[in-house]
Amino acid sequence: MAFWRGKGSAQRPLRLSLARLAGLAALAVLLGLVGCAAKVSPPPAPPPPPPPAELRDILTLPQDVAAYFDPASLDRPLLSSKEQRRFAARLRELHFAPWHRSAPAHARADALWGLAALKPGRHYGENLRPLEPTFRARMEALAQSEGYPNLMRPAIATANTSLRVLPTHRPGFLKPDKPGEGYPFDYWQNSALLAGTPLLATHMSADGAWVLVEGRVAAGWVPVRDIAFVDEAFMAQWEGLPLGAVIREGAPVSARFADEATPAPHLFTGRIGMLLPLLELGPGGVTLLAPAREATGQAVSLAVGLAADEARPLPLPLTPRAYSGLVAQLMGQPYGWGGFLENRDCSALLLDLYAPFGIFLPRNSRQQSRQGERIPLDGLSPEAKEALLLERGRPLLTLVHKPGHIMLYLGQRNGRAVILHDLWGLRTRSHKGEEGRFVVGRVAVTGLTPGAEIPDVVRSGLLLPSFDAYTQVVPEADTARK
Repeated sequence: MAFWRGKGSAQRPLRLSLARLAGLAALAVLLGLVGCAAKVSPPPAPPPPPPPAELRDILTLPQDVAAYFDPASLDRPLLSSKEQRRFAARLRELHFAPWHRSAPAHARADALWGLAALKPGRHYGENLRPLEPTFRARMEALAQSEGYPNLMRPAIATANTSLRVLPTHRPGFLKPDKPGEGYPFDYWQNSALLAGTPLLATHMSADGAWVLVEGRVAAGWVPVRDIAFVDEAFMAQWEGLPLGAVIREGAPVSARFADEATPAPHLFTGRIGMLLPLLELGPGGVTLLAPAREATGQAVSLAVGLAADEARPLPLPLTPRAYSGLVAQLMGQPYGWGGFLENRDCSALLLDLYAPFGIFLPRNSRQQSRQGERIPLDGLSPEAKEALLLERGRPLLTLVHKPGHIMLYLGQRNGRAVILHDLWGLRTRSHKGEEGRFVVGRVAVTGLTPGAEIPDVVRSGLLLPSFDAYTQVVPEADTARK
């Protein structure tokens, strides 16, 4: 092959061999590859290490409430006996109040609000799929809302059961794939209901299997088999006796018969927070009254015996030792939204812990934050909020509130405030921007910023910045007079 130079040349052909051309082409390709190699991006960084399996606070802070008190003060009452009797009288009045109502405490729209919340595709069932289209129609037929109220009879819980938003055991989860809206947040679960709780039965379902009831702190649907109706004699007997408080979680409550050869039937399981009439106080324990349901649906009272470490007269003296003894039984108990699976959520924990000492708390966290002297935290920095808690907080008597969550101030450790609470989880965001939860899921003692050491926990997910109020359960002026 010949290539000719331009016209100004000597017109000699420039001959290149095929082999040389091939070599030049190979060199060009090689140079191109070297240039590309120099531009290759470095390998992606490895993902961050997985979060720890446990909160640092739980590993480093004592999970024993007594550890936050001077040993010399463990048996020192935080309230005078006079103050405790005053609180206990109010708790007693509210406890029996449902028996004395001539009308429901809740209007129809409030009592049956679950029907209005039922919208197509909004709730998911136990299979984590949308509830079938016929679900709402079935609930409306069972609730027969147009006839509310159709019953109005005093009653009593004869079993530990649940107050349901709708007359069904089936759950109603929101979007299961969204953190904080799937399991265990069953939105048809309103609250736990303890055996022995006086009730007003206001409305019966169309099939007669469910009844809408009002108790001391909450209302909802319960299976008819878990309650019994009471008459004037039953109410007079129960209201004519002092109350005893169950202080042993899981204590078996069984009937006592004069004939010791007769097996004592198990009635229900004792729970901290349970109140029953006190028949007799003996050196080794107490005799209480417990309700049972007869075949007719009427209530009958049975005598039950519990040991001295299982039940005591109400109110139990409010000392750090007594309080820590109750908390120790619940420490680590799984979180239970609305009493789901007979566990407690944040507000139920405090409600049940205060009841043996004769102190009433409402059911939800927002209401509890208004039960006493409220100290708003508007405009304060997180540091100022903690400083104020250390200054004005009273261990075991000060509640700490953020929207949707309630906690109990225990005192300080190494100059930092410490709280007791039943916590589900902390908001997280992964390195890919995915929202999630660091699940705690139980009763625990922590500082005010649990999870601060975990990179995925978002700063807005920490508790302290969201605190909006402290509540003195017993106003400072009252304790100053004791």
